[in-house]
Amino acid sequence: MGLPWYLRPNLFLHADMLDQLDELNSSASSSHADDLRQDKEIEGLKKRVTELEDQLLALEKVLSLHGLLPPMPEEEPETPETPQDIPAVFPARTEEVIACPRCGRRQKGNRDSCYACGLSFQYENE
Repeated sequence: MGLPWYLRPNLFLHADMLDQLDELNSSASSSHADDLRQDKEIEGLKKRVTELEDQLLALEKVLSLHGLLPPMPEEEPETPETPQDIPAVFPARTEEVIACPRCGRRQKGNRDSCYACGLSFQYENE
């Protein structure tokens, strides 16, 4: 005598569940692979941005030496006595190019902070 109908294994259901399990496992591994690929791409882009910033700084130095840009600020070692949280104060916002007092990067004078080092900018007329 065999098993009653409710205890008999449903082989089609079991095969379908195994297929779904395989599909979930493959999607999880492909998702992990996508995450790793994106992390690698982000690291490559960060490296490229750093290279481009260095090239821009070198170009700014050359242009300032030839008088096409204002002179570059002297690079001074950062002193530990200077608190990092004190913002740089400028007279007014402007569309002109200014140099960040902390890192020397040139940028428009209408920003709230330096794009390179994050130093906060304040304006006296605001």
